[in-house]
Amino acid sequence: MCSINHRELRLSHAMVFAIEEINNSTELLPGIKLGYQIHDSCAAVSIAVHVAFQLLNTLDPVFVTGDNCSQSGMVMAVVGESGSTPSISISRVIGSFDIH
Repeated sequence: MCSINHRELRLSHAMVFAIEEINNSTELLPGIKLGYQIHDSCAAVSIAVHVAFQLLNTLDPVFVTGDNCSQSGMVMAVVGESGSTPSISISRVIGSFDIH
């Protein structure tokens, strides 16, 4: 178990607040709902890489054929660590899958 980094906890709360404000607005991104998952790597490269692989293993690809793009899909984004070493490790894992 790792200790709580209060700065990063505040930043994650700010992100959750912003996502909820966007989702509750009728003017911002109408018809689109944003979601999120938050994982704490405790600034450990091994945990960060493990979570990145878990993320990749749960992706369900959406294939749309034809010109009509009426199906909804999921757009994946990753907000990296505050430290560069875990962020670089995550980037190397998920970069192979065209997630930037």
